[in-house]
Amino acid sequence: MVVRRHGRPLASRRYCRDATRRTKQIGQANHGRERRAAKREARVSRFVEAEAFVVVVDEGSFTGAAKRLGVTKSYASKLVSRLEDRLGVRLLHRSTRALSLTDPGRTYFERCTEVMRALEEAEDVTTELQTKLVGKIRITLPTTLGAYHFMGPLAELKARHPGLLLDAVFLDRHVDLLAEGFDLAIRVGDLPETSLVAQRLATAEMVLCASPAYLERRGAPREPEDLAAHECLSYAYHALPTSWELASGARQAQIKVSGSLTTNSGQMLVEAACRGVGIIFVPVFHAASQLRDGRLVRVLPGWRRPSPVPIHALYPAARHVSAKARVVVEFFKDLLRTPPWAGWETPAANQGERSS
Repeated sequence: MVVRRHGRPLASRRYCRDATRRTKQIGQANHGRERRAAKREARVSRFVEAEAFVVVVDEGSFTGAAKRLGVTKSYASKLVSRLEDRLGVRLLHRSTRALSLTDPGRTYFERCTEVMRALEEAEDVTTELQTKLVGKIRITLPTTLGAYHFMGPLAELKARHPGLLLDAVFLDRHVDLLAEGFDLAIRVGDLPETSLVAQRLATAEMVLCASPAYLERRGAPREPEDLAAHECLSYAYHALPTSWELASGARQAQIKVSGSLTTNSGQMLVEAACRGVGIIFVPVFHAASQLRDGRLVRVLPGWRRPSPVPIHALYPAARHVSAKARVVVEFFKDLLRTPPWAGWETPAANQGERSS
């Protein structure tokens, strides 16, 4: 029997139960969608907070970070505070003059930087930056090698890729690439154990040289042991600045030297040697120009460092390296296939030879 009211049948109890169940299911489905949407929003919010934190550390201030992110200073500060509240830990020491990382903040910054690099790599590959470089790349290079031989080529690279934001930092100390925000480092010398990827770009002989005026005044050494009686100028960043290791064929010598000048600048050593201050023992790229034009000449030309000095490009492990960094590494490889200092062994360079 169907009961009618106002000419319309009333729903049966079973129909009412089904309708109630469907209504509940729809409500649960809607609630589930809302929860998933909230989770997605939270994930996006976490990324925005982390990005703001990384940029604040990179820029060293909330003002600089706000400008780079295109937000207000107060909003940049709010994002970092929200991140600290969510993590339950302070990431930054704040003062009126500067910001500094706490220990947990340093760890979080390093891990976030890796994530940002991985995301940038994905974007780079997607937009095929191998052929057209855009965006920022931060490189550190040795001061003298960079100034003498890489400035022109880097300027050429920049001119070739107008969209590239090139940040070239000339330093002779070893930097922590991830902690200091570098994409790539060019390093001279033997490498310690490292988790970084190292690609050898070239090698350079390490040679003894002095000015003709110095050798005229003091006489030219005839054997490595004679160096102990000379004014020998030292490079501070050598592992043993006053212990010079030499080889000539099967013969080897390790000479303790002394002098009145020690510096962390290869350019300073070369300039001092050109002015007759003393003898230097440097990678040939420091002094190639001066050896070619005769301002410096070889000392003990039969003796060199036992093995050439390697030059490497270093960058983070493959999963973190950006396409830009890969292109720049290939650029340096091409540049150093025939090193800019090639051809330094001219008659002028060797005129200081007395005996080997």
